[in-house]
Amino acid sequence: MPETLTFEIVYGYGDSEEGIAIPVTLASANGFYRASAKVDPGAEVCLFSNESGVQLGLDIERGIPRALGTIGGTTIESFGHEVTLQTLGITMTSVVYFAKYPGITRNLLGRLGWLRNLQIGIRDYDGKLFVAEYTEREQ
Repeated sequence: MPETLTFEIVYGYGDSEEGIAIPVTLASANGFYRASAKVDPGAEVCLFSNESGVQLGLDIERGIPRALGTIGGTTIESFGHEVTLQTLGITMTSVVYFAKYPGITRNLLGRLGWLRNLQIGIRDYDGKLFVAEYTEREQ
């Protein structure tokens, strides 16, 4: 049976070989950070650079510890912190992980903390991301 989805936002991300990047703002009680992040439905959590956590005024290693495996087989030590995350006009409170060490060059928006709060559609041929806040409905 077909299902119809309704999207509030259509974001044109262009034709980049590096993936789907969208603007993101993170905020904490001590600061804010603006950057772009890659949409990664395969990533379990949202991961941001150490530098972004420092700019937010976080004591990074006081967060929830988590070792994240990479596609290259290495591990990234990270720490989760509750922050306000805003993408494409949608604001949510999320646990976002920050790398323990500086130098991560790519911020990721993963399933926990971002994707589970939304419904998304992708029409890559046209370079369009369709987004709406997820609202649970009765089956």
